[in-house]
Amino acid sequence: MDHAKIQFPGQRPKPRLGCLGSLVVSILVGAVVFILLPAIFAPWSFYLGGSFHVLPIWQGWGRLHSKTAGDFALYVYMYPSPGRGLGYPSVKGTATLCTPRGQRFNMHLGGGINNKHPGLNTNGQPMHLYMNTWQGWSAQFTADHRPRLDLRGTWQNPNLVMDDHGSLSRAFLADGSLYTGPEHNQPSAREDVQITISPGGKSEFEAACAAIKR
Repeated sequence: MDHAKIQFPGQRPKPRLGCLGSLVVSILVGAVVFILLPAIFAPWSFYLGGSFHVLPIWQGWGRLHSKTAGDFALYVYMYPSPGRGLGYPSVKGTATLCTPRGQRFNMHLGGGINNKHPGLNTNGQPMHLYMNTWQGWSAQFTADHRPRLDLRGTWQNPNLVMDDHGSLSRAFLADGSLYTGPEHNQPSAREDVQITISPGGKSEFEAACAAIKR
């Protein structure tokens, strides 16, 4: 007798979701986490850049022109994250920096709006973004995440207009190469570089990278 198949009167078999059902549940949970929670706790994230977008993300790119090292291109992709403390609206995401020498750095991004109550219109709101490099699996075993960039500025919809506060010239030498020497000998800031990050996708950024390569 196959005891596994015995079914007592009134007993109903437990429903099984199966692979498709599990996938649907995962998608619904992901939608709640990625869309519903930001809609409640970070509604401003649906209006970054001045217009409504269905997903709480914003992406764009811009050029940084160094008088000594040449042109760099930066791509940013951001979405809301748990607060930085004290209730300030926060973002995290990724960034990619390409250099005049053809180098490319994939970076972690963090920061946020320096206003506890930005409302839905972020135009004129002060913004801070910081980023550093994590290249491959080995990055978790090192404290050296150069280059590091620190951008501060304001939303001037639809753009993000920022200043690097000398962080680019501290990270890169005059020939456009990354400084990799001892951190205590890190070069001093030689200039402040402005950047206007405009809405745009990765393909536009890739074209800009190809155009600036020396």
